[in-house]
Amino acid sequence: MRLLLVFLSEPLPGQVKSRLTHAIGPERAEVVYRSMVRILLAQLSGLEQCRIRFCHTPDDAGDALRLWLLTEVMEVPEIQLAPEIMDFHPQGEGDLEDRICRAAGNAFEEGYQKVAIISSDCIELSSRWIHAAFAQLNEQHEVVAGPTTTGGHHLLAMQRYLPALLRQISWSGTNAFQATIQNATQEGITLYQLPPLPEIGTENDYHQALSGPMGRRLRKAIETFDP
Repeated sequence: MRLLLVFLSEPLPGQVKSRLTHAIGPERAEVVYRSMVRILLAQLSGLEQCRIRFCHTPDDAGDALRLWLLTEVMEVPEIQLAPEIMDFHPQGEGDLEDRICRAAGNAFEEGYQKVAIISSDCIELSSRWIHAAFAQLNEQHEVVAGPTTTGGHHLLAMQRYLPALLRQISWSGTNAFQATIQNATQEGITLYQLPPLPEIGTENDYHQALSGPMGRRLRKAIETFDP
């Protein structure tokens, strides 16, 4: 049993992409965020033998997130995901570290044997990367981790709950991935590292994405939400 945890926020102006909001304004940042999530859903098309759990904040946004994402799945032809493989859980209280630990711990308590964690920040992430991560979780590797080009994570996968790996990490900082490597080394946890991927966090990241390999798809999605 495999589970992909996707951490998302309710798409409201001023509540998503805080660094981008300061640069391009809350309404535009919300449009970019919705566009990134649409691309991510399309990129996850082809995901096999894996459920998807959308971990949302705020906790009372479950109905809004469900309506938003299921509408995307049903109405956007590029998204080929079955609604029955999805569920929606609130992230709960605490900082991001607490919420990640809780989501991972709950997944393993439910019986999942391999769990991967992502957000919507890396639009180049796809089902192939998820499959590759799960494939590397074997007798040699307890953890698979993928860095972003700015020092964060684009993916973190485990085959057992490892709270010592997840603690004492500034998850939104530029040294988050390095902290994960240090935790793994200190705890004797075997880790396989995936290649880095770019994320969209700042205005510079955003403009680089528009000129990158996914730029055309990102512009098309943005035009759909903000013609």
